[in-house]
Amino acid sequence: MQIYKHRHWHPVAHKASRPDLAQAEVLRSIVSINRDTTFGREHGFADIARAQTFRERVPVQQYEMLRPYIERQRRTGEAALTTEAPLFYAQTSGTTGTPKYVPITPASLAMHRAEQALFSYLQFRACPQAFDGMAMGIMGAAVEGHLDSGHAVGSVSGHLYASLPRFIQSRFVVPAAVSTISDYELKYQIILHLALAQPSITYIGSPNPSTFLRLLDVLNRHREVLLRALATGTSSLIPTLEPSLQPIVANRMPAMPERAARLQKLAELTYANVWPDVKLLTTWTGGSCGIALGALRNKLPTNTLVMELGYQATEVRGTIPLDAETPGGLPPLHHTFFEFVEQSAWERERPEYLTLDQLEVGVHYHVLVTTVAGLYRYFMNDLVEVTGFFQKTPLLRFLQKGKGVTSLTGEKLYEAQVINAVQCELPRCGVTPTFFVMVADEETMAYRLLVEAQTGSPDASAIGRAVNQRLGELNIEYRAKRESGRLAPLTLTWLQAGAGEAYKAAAVRAGQREGQLKPQVLQHRKDLLMHFDDFIV
Repeated sequence: MQIYKHRHWHPVAHKASRPDLAQAEVLRSIVSINRDTTFGREHGFADIARAQTFRERVPVQQYEMLRPYIERQRRTGEAALTTEAPLFYAQTSGTTGTPKYVPITPASLAMHRAEQALFSYLQFRACPQAFDGMAMGIMGAAVEGHLDSGHAVGSVSGHLYASLPRFIQSRFVVPAAVSTISDYELKYQIILHLALAQPSITYIGSPNPSTFLRLLDVLNRHREVLLRALATGTSSLIPTLEPSLQPIVANRMPAMPERAARLQKLAELTYANVWPDVKLLTTWTGGSCGIALGALRNKLPTNTLVMELGYQATEVRGTIPLDAETPGGLPPLHHTFFEFVEQSAWERERPEYLTLDQLEVGVHYHVLVTTVAGLYRYFMNDLVEVTGFFQKTPLLRFLQKGKGVTSLTGEKLYEAQVINAVQCELPRCGVTPTFFVMVADEETMAYRLLVEAQTGSPDASAIGRAVNQRLGELNIEYRAKRESGRLAPLTLTWLQAGAGEAYKAAAVRAGQREGQLKPQVLQHRKDLLMHFDDFIV
């Protein structure tokens, strides 16, 4: 950690005092490295020296505009987008239904590795005790499949984990090979087999807190089988694994009859009573993930510190949180060139594009990124808010996907407003939600709130009215449309247990990565990946 501090933190902290200079240097480096690519020649990279020239020559890009270059490079080997040949491709869902394959080059992977090392140090600085014991991290597989061109498709987190020194990997509860299990129910049971054998877990981390709720659900549903395996050191699941994986799991499952007997006496198994030494949870805390986190906190040891994972996407790491208290995170200004457009200005014909040194606290911005991996002026369709500054560099907090907006009669309801209303009103009514989705129904001209909860109240009408009232306070157009009758009353419907997991499975089938799923909690009915008729109470 001291090495990480000097190698990664000190240089970034120094650059944060002059974000304009740091960003200018990053942009010059990216266009210089890739000036001889097809894209670079077409857009005059060779003599771009300033951000203004870059904007004049390169229009805002979305994935479908870059897809031809990505496809040409992976199919022919031509340096269409990047001078470096991609090591592999990271897959994420596309707006057209066709998956997006984001190139990961040697240079971009090295930057991801440096950013992860930096974040590791900042987590250590925030909670040194979390590094005393074992760590349970849930990550994607380094290789998830192959394209028709032979290139591997995988996750950046999987590659980073696989490249860690062996002595560091030995501190992780879940070996990298387990991430290759495609059956999620089987994978979670194997993870639990390994975790139960480690009483002193001090750190847990995964992008989505719902992953840890799911683990608890599996733990309690299969407690007899799991605790019997803990007592004997053997499991009937091991023969069902790939032959190469069987000894890896078996060698990490010692017989622990005393621990099994103690856990058997507990009415409910939670992180607090199974792993009471957990000191730090790192996960997404904002947006729709805050709902699952609220339910998860009740299952953690009372002294567990929760630290935001930061604004991350398949395409880029947008922020690195500095600690557990400071809202927002530091953008990696030494690796990625950032541009921003105020939310209110995005729909203008010629919006003003801003750089990091031009942002203001409290303002919401759309994000564009330029990366060494060939994403040039790439529109992320994400909204962020400036929460403060570290030296002279703004700290950013992810708010919502830009497309998380619905409008039935001109009310322009935002996902962040829905999350605020649900998080405010449902707990006040004694309800702890674990999953919800607000559905805009064009046929009835009304919103329908579907909620799965740990504890629920039968008075859905009263709670629905409370949410409706809060939305009116947050959105004056929504209130005006409701008062005028142009928008029908909001209704709330309870969902049976398992509805959220069913929707998550539908999203995975649609191409989203299970471990990094960010559920859209505000959608038009026609855009739902599944209907919830079978889950309605």
